[in-house]
Amino acid sequence: MGRSNGCEANRKRADAAKRAEKYAKDGKSQLDANAKCMTLQCQVCLQSFMSTQLKMAKMHHEQKHGNKKWEECFPGHPQPAA
Repeated sequence: MGRSNGCEANRKRADAAKRAEKYAKDGKSQLDANAKCMTLQCQVCLQSFMSTQLKMAKMHHEQKHGNKKWEECFPGHPQPAA
């Protein structure tokens, strides 16, 4: 016996629901996680950096605020090695 279109549609709906459950992120957004990592902030221009990216912060300091001290731009954070 052949299957009816209704039966096939119900099966596809059920499979799609299972697939959606399997790949659901449970509300976890990568953008939210990235925003929480942006803890290093230049106090002069308020540019944010990831706390693990001291090299980028150092380049920013050298290029944008070369006449200011590191402590003025990023107080409380150690200056990266040369």
